[in-house]
Amino acid sequence: MIIPLYNTEKYIGACLASVLGQTHQEFEVIVVDDGSTDGGAVIAENIGDERIRVDRGANRGVAAARNRGLALARGEMVAFLDADDLWYPAKLSEQISLLQNDRGLVAVGAVFQYLSGNGRVLGRMGQEVRDAGSRERLQRGRLMPFPISSLIARTDIVRAAGGFDESLPPVEDLDLMTRLALAGSVATVMRPLGAYRVHSNSASARQHVKMKMLTRFVEKRAEARLEGRPAPTLESFVSSYRLTRAQRRRDGAARRFRDAGLLVMEGRYVRASALCAAALVARPSYTLRRIAMRLPVRRTPSAVAHAGN
Repeated sequence: MIIPLYNTEKYIGACLASVLGQTHQEFEVIVVDDGSTDGGAVIAENIGDERIRVDRGANRGVAAARNRGLALARGEMVAFLDADDLWYPAKLSEQISLLQNDRGLVAVGAVFQYLSGNGRVLGRMGQEVRDAGSRERLQRGRLMPFPISSLIARTDIVRAAGGFDESLPPVEDLDLMTRLALAGSVATVMRPLGAYRVHSNSASARQHVKMKMLTRFVEKRAEARLEGRPAPTLESFVSSYRLTRAQRRRDGAARRFRDAGLLVMEGRYVRASALCAAALVARPSYTLRRIAMRLPVRRTPSAVAHAGN
């Protein structure tokens, strides 16, 4: 698995402990230190497990770090894990079994729980992608069904797809999924197999406006690819980017809902409730859907959803 590391010494020890605690024990861990200025790389090196390799380099961004790890990877399957996230013990064994038993599958993700910076469970992320409509949404860049830290895929397919677009953080994961969905079926394990940490320093918290703009670029490029039209360049898209009134309303609701989640992590429930109510007024269906996604998941036997079978 590939772990990009940038100034996350607070979390990297727990992250690697969750990897070493997997029931499936045959793996290599490539920690790509992306020019960190803290002690995270030293923590990884001092663990002393021969399966862990630390590759140090200059700061080039998370997409470049993942691509560096992809170039170094030696296994038939590759998994991605951010340094502040966690895997639950059965994560690898369940997903590897699915890939081994279904050659039509190119990638498998899973439901992940949201954690606050101090480890409090806030909700979950992950959805089924078994129908043709969901696969088309994946191909068109309109769906990221699970966090990148839950993804495991066939290494040759990820390489053939071109890896991560280094010009697109923080939506390089969505962009990769559009191309993986063109190569074959995608599955989601519909029970929690890990945890995604949300805190004020995370990219998703800091770059909301940029994420919305680049998400729309990914959609435009993916649609052009599917329809055989010339794809826009990032430069031309950004130069002509203008929001409609409806888009501004939708983005405002999404931003309020995200800010409400961050306030909940800090225990500021009154202000969080006010922001959530404002999001509900602006976009009722969106907000209710997002609330439902954060409700607790019952730990039932694994249900697996396939796309495009």
